[in-house]
Amino acid sequence: MKIDKQLLERYFKGDCTAAEAEQVAAYLDQSETPEADEWFDSLYEEVEREIVPEPLVSPVKERKRETIIYSRWYSIAAAVVVLLGVCTWLLQQRQRNGGKVTLALTWDTLTNNDRNIKLMTMTDGSRVWLAPHSRIVYPHNYNDTSREVWLQGEAFFEVAQDSKKSFSVHTGNLKTTALGTSFNISTGNFADSSIQVSLLDGKIAVISESFSLILKPGEMIRYGGKNYLKPMAFNVREVMDWKNGKLVFDKASLEDVFAKLQSRYGCNIVIDKTVTRSYKVSGVFRAGAPIEYILEAIRYVHGFQVEKKGDNTYEITAAK
Repeated sequence: MKIDKQLLERYFKGDCTAAEAEQVAAYLDQSETPEADEWFDSLYEEVEREIVPEPLVSPVKERKRETIIYSRWYSIAAAVVVLLGVCTWLLQQRQRNGGKVTLALTWDTLTNNDRNIKLMTMTDGSRVWLAPHSRIVYPHNYNDTSREVWLQGEAFFEVAQDSKKSFSVHTGNLKTTALGTSFNISTGNFADSSIQVSLLDGKIAVISESFSLILKPGEMIRYGGKNYLKPMAFNVREVMDWKNGKLVFDKASLEDVFAKLQSRYGCNIVIDKTVTRSYKVSGVFRAGAPIEYILEAIRYVHGFQVEKKGDNTYEITAAK
């Protein structure tokens, strides 16, 4: 099924009739949508020309505990944390060391509560770009015998080569391991709370209690609980949008759009059961644009109602 590009443009601008909207919705449900892909590429390039790149980090750096941390962190603190994933790691360490393990470990917590991307260089030379409203936790003795971190939110990792010590990222029950590579992990961009691991370069192993597999460059996997989608190709522009100063939706369902907005803006979006969550959304916004502006643009197309409740909550209901 093919479709007219002008109809696509009218659809995403909210200017088509109900019958035309149904036609476009049926088209977008297909596995192959070349006209939509071409339209999206042209839209992305147009927005890219309009956005003036801003430096992601300040060149000033602060040394603390031998970890290079670039300035403009909103909150950086060292703390002792008790997490289920960390406790599992401690148990593994105990087993490896004949039952002996130091329980009084010190943990560093790096939190990004700002709207800007934060760049951190670890003691082994690995670099971590931390998305807004995300957090990294790692042991104070990182790189002594192992390289392990725990992520909540979204981050891009550029791992320094070390054949003797692999680099592992823990997200819930999922563990992603690499020797030297670059990949992106997100934990809150989908309505079903699935974790997305996307490999840009090198090779990584993704492991959980129920499966283990190897990803190749250009492949991604989504994992939720005990279920996962087989490795598939991904849209680099959409996955890496936050690192490139954009917010990108490429035929994303309405409920996934709201989940991604919650993750990026640290807000709460409540969706009424009367709202059709499967509507498809495509668009490119400037990272940091007011969330009210983004919600209004999507509302204009799909006709739902938005009401702000309190300082940081938005209620989505069907149009009356």
